[in-house]
Amino acid sequence: MMDKIASAITAGAPRMYRVALRIMGSAEAAQEVLQDACVKALRGGRGFNGQSTPTTWLHRITVNCAHDHLRKERQRMRGRADWNGDVADMLTTPEAPPSERAEQKELYHLALTLIAALPGECRSAFILTQLDGYSYDEAAAIEGISRGTVASRVYRARKILVEQMDRHLGGETP
Repeated sequence: MMDKIASAITAGAPRMYRVALRIMGSAEAAQEVLQDACVKALRGGRGFNGQSTPTTWLHRITVNCAHDHLRKERQRMRGRADWNGDVADMLTTPEAPPSERAEQKELYHLALTLIAALPGECRSAFILTQLDGYSYDEAAAIEGISRGTVASRVYRARKILVEQMDRHLGGETP
């Protein structure tokens, strides 16, 4: 069984890292979460009962570890987003004029900041489904909630993000 868990960790680590990165907002914190999740999975391997896939089980552990880290560091994380500028650079169009690239980068950082400010339960559901590509059913299994709750949280997150973006683009501070 432990070989199966170790294989699942090896195969799933990149996706686990992306989930942690989007929840945490910094590469350093995501690495800590990934390490904690891997350790917990290896220590708790006997607790895997096979009711879900190993990937779903590992991602649930990753999300839980990320939430634990956020709770522990709430003061430090409040009001600040430590996003990696390299990611924003990769998303801009290289052939675009510098002013357009700067605007794209600014919008990217704004979107990430607004996502980080979402209520925790909405943020997690939004990130899993809209950024990481999980289906609502997969996100529900990872979060340990119903599919309808995931859909409701994603809807709420989208509504909040649209309102905040409209405020920002309209000249108001988000």
